[in-house]
Amino acid sequence: MFSWYLKCLDYPRLILALIALLCLLAASYWPRFTFEASSDTLVVEGDPDLAYYREIESRFGGDETLFLTYTPKEFPLFSAPALDEIRVIQKQLASIKNVESVLSVLDVPLLKNNITSLSELAKGYLTLENPEIDLPLAREELRNSPLYADLLVSRDAKTTALRINLAFDTSLEELRKQRDELRLNNETSGAEYADIESRYAAAKLEYTQQRNTLINSVREVRDAHAGGAQLYLGGVPMIAADMISFIKNDVLVFGVLVTFVIILMLYLFFRQKRWVLLPLLSSAISILFLTGWLGFIRQPITVVSSNALSLLAIISLSFSIHLIVRYCELFASNTAADHAELVKETMRSKFAPCLYTALTTIVAFGSLATSDILPVEDFGWMMCAGIVCSFFVTFSFFPALLLIFPKGRANTSLEKPLAMNEWLSKISRNRAPRIIIASSLLTLIAVIGLYQVSLDNRFIDYFKADTEIRAGMQYIDQHLGGTVPFDVIVQFEPYEAVALDEEDDFFVEAEEEAFPEKYWFTPSKLKVIGQFHQYLDELPQTGKVLSMASLDKIAREYNDGKPLDSVQLMLALGTLPDDVREEIIKPYAQPSTGEMRLSVRVKESGPMFSRDQLISDISSFGQGLGLSTQEVHVTGMMVLFNNMLKQLYTSQTSTLVYVLLATFIMFSLLLRSFLLALLGLLPNILSAAMVIAFMGYAGIPLDMMTITIAAISIGIGVDDAIHYLHRFSEEFQICGDAREAVRRSHTSIGRAMYFTSVTVIAGFSILGFSNFVPTIYFGLLTALAMLFAMLANLSILPALLVLSPIFNRNRQP
Repeated sequence: MFSWYLKCLDYPRLILALIALLCLLAASYWPRFTFEASSDTLVVEGDPDLAYYREIESRFGGDETLFLTYTPKEFPLFSAPALDEIRVIQKQLASIKNVESVLSVLDVPLLKNNITSLSELAKGYLTLENPEIDLPLAREELRNSPLYADLLVSRDAKTTALRINLAFDTSLEELRKQRDELRLNNETSGAEYADIESRYAAAKLEYTQQRNTLINSVREVRDAHAGGAQLYLGGVPMIAADMISFIKNDVLVFGVLVTFVIILMLYLFFRQKRWVLLPLLSSAISILFLTGWLGFIRQPITVVSSNALSLLAIISLSFSIHLIVRYCELFASNTAADHAELVKETMRSKFAPCLYTALTTIVAFGSLATSDILPVEDFGWMMCAGIVCSFFVTFSFFPALLLIFPKGRANTSLEKPLAMNEWLSKISRNRAPRIIIASSLLTLIAVIGLYQVSLDNRFIDYFKADTEIRAGMQYIDQHLGGTVPFDVIVQFEPYEAVALDEEDDFFVEAEEEAFPEKYWFTPSKLKVIGQFHQYLDELPQTGKVLSMASLDKIAREYNDGKPLDSVQLMLALGTLPDDVREEIIKPYAQPSTGEMRLSVRVKESGPMFSRDQLISDISSFGQGLGLSTQEVHVTGMMVLFNNMLKQLYTSQTSTLVYVLLATFIMFSLLLRSFLLALLGLLPNILSAAMVIAFMGYAGIPLDMMTITIAAISIGIGVDDAIHYLHRFSEEFQICGDAREAVRRSHTSIGRAMYFTSVTVIAGFSILGFSNFVPTIYFGLLTALAMLFAMLANLSILPALLVLSPIFNRNRQP
C-alpha cells in the first residue's frame, strides 16, 4: 500500500489540483460556518435538572432578560429631566424587534401615594407617569420597596434599571421538544429525526443571529444616551453573546498575530521561505477542510470547540516541522541525491511515526467525545476529524508542493547545535538516576497540586477588569442585586377547582370569580416562603430575592406590621388589579401546579464561593422547615452550569484510564514492546499532571475549557514520545549503545521537537493578551503543556531508556 502512495507522488500537479478543488468545495460552505454560545452549550444533555428547568421556564419564564442601568450625571434620578430621558429610552427599547416588553420605574405601582389600604388598589393606583405624583415620596418608596429596591432602583436612589424582556421563540422550543422526544425514544436514525434536527439547527442559527442583532440594537440605544448618563448592560443573554464576540475577535486579531509569530519563528529556525510557506499552507488547508465540513453539516463552533482550530494548527505544524527536519537531514547527508527521492524518503521514514501520533492523539481527544456535555463532546470529535484532515493534507499537499519546488540548497542553519538539547542530552546520559529521583519529587509535588484544583468559577471572572461586560456585571452586582439568576421552587398541594364543594354557595360564587385561585394562598404557605426568603436574603452569596414574601411585606405595612389572616389575605389578593397581579403574583406562584418560586440573583463580584455547597445548603434549610427533598428544588442556569462542571470532572476522571490504556496499546503496537510502551507513557503522565497541578497552585479553576488541558497535554506529549522512541530505536539498531542512541536522537528528532515546541509556545503565548480570560488560560496552559511535554520527553524519557534493561543487556561494565 505504501508503494502505491509513493507512486501517487509522481503526479504532484494532479494532487495539487485535487486539493484545490477540495478547498473550493470547503470554502463554498463557509457562509454556513457559525459560532454559538446559547445556554445549550453550558448544560449536560440528559440532565434531569435540565428537563425540570425547562418545565419551570415554561411556567414562570426563563432567563431571557436584559438589564440596562441608568445613572444620570447632571440631574437627580427622580427629577423631570431624568424621568423624561428614561421615557425616551424605554420607548426606543420597546421598538426593537423581538423585545416583548420593557419595564421601568415609570410603570410600577406606587402603593404609598394616595393609597392607605390594599382595598384601594382596586380603584386604581398611581405611577411616576401621573403628574400629581409626589416625587420625593415615590423616591423613598421605591428605594425601600421589597419588590423594586435593588431590582429597578438602587438603595441610594441614584441608579435605576430598565428590564428588557425578550420574546420567547415558541417554534424553536417546539422543535427542541420534538427532537428531545425522539432522542428519549432512541429514534435518532430515521428520516424524521434528521429532518427535525436540520430544521432545529437552522432555526437555532436564525434565533442566535436575531439575539445578536437585538443586543447590538440595545447597545446602540445605550450609546446614544451615554453623554448625559452612565449606562451599563447586563443579563444572561448578553453574557452568552459577548463570550462569542470575544472568541470571534480573538480568532481575527490574535490569529493574525500568532501567524506572524509562527512565520518569524519558522524563518529563524530554517532560514528558507519554502519552510515557512509549506507549514502555514498545510495548517490553513487543514483548518479550511474542517470548517468547511462543519459548515456543510451545520455544526456551530462554541466557546469550547473553538479551541479545535488552534490545536489543529499545532498538530499540522508539528507534522510539517518533523518532515522539514527529516528532509534537511537527508539532504545534508547526501547533497547529490535526487530531489524527488529525498521527498519520497522523507515521507517514507516519517509516515509510520506520524500515523501513530495521529492515531494516539485521536484516542486522547476521542475520550472527550464520550462526554454528555455537548460542547466538550463536539470538541472531542471535531479534534478527531481535524487530525484526520491534517494527516491527509500533510502527506498529500506538503510533498506535492515540495516536489514542484526546485531542489534548492542545503540548510546550513540546522548544523548548529542547540544548547538546551545538548544540555538535556548530556544530563540524560550521565545523570539518569538523578533525573529519575527528581521526577519522583515532581510527581509528589504534582499530586499535592492536583488536590488543590477547584471547580469553583464564575462568569464574571471570564472577562478582564477593564472590559465593558465585566464593568457592567460588577456595577449591577454592587448596585442592583446581582447578575446570574437561579430559582428555588417550593412544592405545595396544587389548587384543584373541581375539589370545591359545589353545594356551598360561597365556593360556587368563588368559581365564578376572575381569580378563584386566591383561595389556594394561605398564611401557612406564606410563612414557609417568608422563612425561605429571609434565609436566602441573608446569604452573603446572594443579592436580590423576590417571592410572594415580597408582597406579604408590603401587605403588612397596611396591617400594622402584622401578617394577614386567611380572610385578609383572600380579600387583599382579590382587590389587586389584573396588571399588578401579572407582575407581582404570577411570576412567583402557580396554584394550578402547587408551586411557589423564589427568584434569586447571585453576586459574582464578591468572594469566591462553592455553587455546589450553596445548592446543598439551600436544600438542607428546606428540610429544616419540614419540607422533603421532593418539595424543594433549586434550579436555573447556575445549577445546570454546576452540574455540567461536576459531570465534566467525573467523565474526564473516569475516561482517563481508558485514554492511558488505549495509548499504551498504541505504543505497544508501534514499539513491539510493553516495557518501551510503559517508558514512553510515564513521562507524559507526569507532564499532564504537572500542568493540572500548576492550575491548582495558581488558583486556576477547572471549567469547560481548562478541563481539556489534560487531554491536550497527553495528546501533545504522546506525539513527542512516539517520534523520539521511533528515532531512538533506529539509532540503537545502528550503534547498539543506549547512551549514543540518545545523543544521536537529541541532535535529530530532538531538534524537530524543540522547533515545534518553541514555535507553538511563542505563538500561543500571544493569547495571554486577550480580554477573554478563558482564551488567556487556554493559550498559556497550552504553551506550558508544550514546554512540559518537550522537557519530559527530552530528559525523563531518555533517562529511562538509558537505565532500561532492554538496552543494557549486552553492555560491558
